[in-house]
Amino acid sequence: MKFSGFLPFVTNAVLIILSPERFHSLLVEDFKLLIMIKLIKYSLFYLCPVLMLSSCDKFLEVKPQDNILEDQVFSSVNGFNIAINGIYAEMNNTETYGTNLTSGLVDVMAQYYLLGDREHVYAYYTGYDFNNVNFKDRIESIWSRMYTLIANTNAIIARVDEKQDMLGNPYYKLYKGESLAMRAFLHFDLLRLFGSTYAEDAAVKVMPYMTKPDRGIEPLLTASEVLQKINEDLKQAKELLKDSDPILTKGTLNVEDPLSNLLNYRQYRFNYFAVTGLLARVNLWMENKEEAKKYAKEVIDVGQAAGKEIFPFVTLEAVNNANLPDRVFSTEVLFALYNTRRVNIQNSLFSYSLTPQFILTFVGSLSEGRVPQLYPNENDYRRKLHWAQRVNNASNEVLYFTKYLEVTDNTGVANGYKNMFPLMRISEMYLIMMETATDLTEATHYYNILQVHRGLPEINISGEAELQELIQNEYLKEFIGEGQTFFYFKRLRMTSIPSPIRPGIDKMPMDKTFYVMPLPDSEISQRN
Repeated sequence: MKFSGFLPFVTNAVLIILSPERFHSLLVEDFKLLIMIKLIKYSLFYLCPVLMLSSCDKFLEVKPQDNILEDQVFSSVNGFNIAINGIYAEMNNTETYGTNLTSGLVDVMAQYYLLGDREHVYAYYTGYDFNNVNFKDRIESIWSRMYTLIANTNAIIARVDEKQDMLGNPYYKLYKGESLAMRAFLHFDLLRLFGSTYAEDAAVKVMPYMTKPDRGIEPLLTASEVLQKINEDLKQAKELLKDSDPILTKGTLNVEDPLSNLLNYRQYRFNYFAVTGLLARVNLWMENKEEAKKYAKEVIDVGQAAGKEIFPFVTLEAVNNANLPDRVFSTEVLFALYNTRRVNIQNSLFSYSLTPQFILTFVGSLSEGRVPQLYPNENDYRRKLHWAQRVNNASNEVLYFTKYLEVTDNTGVANGYKNMFPLMRISEMYLIMMETATDLTEATHYYNILQVHRGLPEINISGEAELQELIQNEYLKEFIGEGQTFFYFKRLRMTSIPSPIRPGIDKMPMDKTFYVMPLPDSEISQRN
């Protein structure tokens, strides 16, 4: 598998403002043979208030060499923003974070859902049948698209250094920091999918770590080597962003600036706190508990400093807003994608109108089965906002997941969350603090803070076994539809996990091979 370069990808980014109200994307299908321009309505978050209308024709001139157009893209601050926005936008693809690595494949592998039909479209996922032709196709697509994202991120990193003087402050540090973090993030998720757990096979060669825009056949590295490079990228990104990211002084800036949004909407960019949180996640994977705790504590202490909260907990008012409920707890999200097709994920995976062959849902109902087992207290915000029952067209009452229901809002209240698709949230930092705590008192402290902000009473934790059970239950409740729970099970090398049929009663045995996706056939064939 080889990549031809940056241009066919970057053109998915938003290139031009057509009006103050509507933003569009220009997609160039093939620079060498034909330019077909499609106007696609895009989000103001993944926009670049960029090229003046007077320069549009000149920008779109067909040149014989792709690198000429690439030079034009990287000739201004706005051009770099186009390129970076293209990465974020493409992450919404269904083969990666638009479905497979969040609500679909990875969550099905965590055994959340009762697949009520043997012909269910996700049946081969829940059985870890990696040799199934459909599963093999998914593996191939994930691998290919993730490395395409990485290759194009590398193109930005290379050009950022070339254009340091032109970019100036804060853009040089900001764009390089974001891009390094993105490269680390993408590699880490590939490692979590295709590598074994760190403690078991740190010396086994698993995957390449790509640092060049064009990918030839790079050597496979060990998990230890990959994680070293991930840490290096993240630490450099953190250092760059601490001096350039406006989130540290102005907060998330989730408001539209009529002049420029280049520095706004920081939750939808790889910001300083997302990088720090990812360092906590990575170091916990490596079983570096002291380092994981250090980074998680920084996110909490700075991100939720009294009177200066950047990521405040969701409020009861937001939970109880019947017309515009904040089901994703948006204020707590460290990093998210802006996905204007989020409702498609809801409708294709979770809608009550889906037949048993397609719907992903828990066993039972609101009153019996997995919902009351996982959320025994009816006041739990997550039980209130994430689950409902409704009669479908076949007159059957259906339990369905509601986190990504469409939010219809003409007031602007929901602008910050109606298309938000979370990839990192501050509650994970609390769970890391619990897992790395020096004693039960410290663990209980962080657990109870989280509980109070989920509408639940404080408790006393009696011992280590109860603590681990509580942490597991919080992962199960917090991250449905976000793709983190399977990796929690994998990191701890669990030999059994809660059964989707009788959760709380039965356990499903897990072989270590269930946790490791094989390299795609295309990757293996070119190494033979």
